[in-house]
This record gives sequence, C-alpha cells and structure tokens, in this order.
Amino acid sequence: MDTTNQPPLLERLFTESAGDLTRYFARRHGGAEGVQDLVQETFLEMARGLRDGKSPKCARGYLFGIARHLSQAAWSKRAEVIPLNAELHDVAEPTRDDRVEAARETISALEPVQREILDLRFAQGLSYAEIAEALGIPIGTVRSRLHHAVAEVRHRLESEINP
Repeated sequence: MDTTNQPPLLERLFTESAGDLTRYFARRHGGAEGVQDLVQETFLEMARGLRDGKSPKCARGYLFGIARHLSQAAWSKRAEVIPLNAELHDVAEPTRDDRVEAARETISALEPVQREILDLRFAQGLSYAEIAEALGIPIGTVRSRLHHAVAEVRHRLESEINP
C-alpha cells in the first residue's frame, strides 16, 4: 500500500480527533480556559510516546488514554491550587426534568470505571477497541462492563418509574 500521499499519523489524528478531545476535556473541566492546553498536551504526550517507540494497537484509543490521565492529573492539581469561592453569583437554574435528574443520579452511583466506559462510548463515540486501548483493559472486559452498566442504569430507572 502506497502511503506517500497520506499525512503523518499525528497530523491525521489531530485533524480527526482534536474536536472530540476538546469536547472530552470541556465536559470534564467545564469549558475552562485550560481545555486547549490539555488538548495540546495530549498530542505532545502522544508524540513523545511515538518517538520513544510506542506503537499502540489503536491510535485513537491510545490518544484518549493519554487524555484520561491528563484530565485526572489536571483535577488533582486544580483541587490543590484553586480555593473554593464561597460567594456564588446568581445564575438562573434550567428547568428541572425529573427523568434527567434520575438518570444523572443513577449514572453517578455506578462504579467510576463503568461511568468512564459509558462516557467514552456514548458521549465520545469511541469504539470498543478504542475504549480498551484508552483504559488499558481487554476488549471483552469493555463489552462486559458496558453491558452491565447499561443494564444497571435501565434497571434502576425502571424501578423508579414502576416501583
């Protein structure tokens, strides 16, 4: 296969995934000003890994694995540095939908890895192989945990609707 006219892996990944990574970080960090820095750091870490000889099975999954670790590190660092602002500004609350609130509560009660898999699959649109690469777990484990997470959410929501 002739690859002379194809862009390099990082350039192609940036074109295909920068928007997805921006949304990924924005969901976790509230659209904070550091989101673009996190996106850039993700690609820098990937470039370093490739330079050091890493050859991931699934490049997009590997990229989201890096993003996941950077996101966790950013939260840890943020918790240490930013004090809680006791004075909150008046913000109009959106109209409350009990079903949405029930779904949020149900999902937040899941194990962290199940929440992460749900997010990567449904919010980020990653494939099972990409999720497996991002989390460093076998694809069968991804399938199993995703199945159990969806079943648990469905069961809890149905039991709240039909007690």
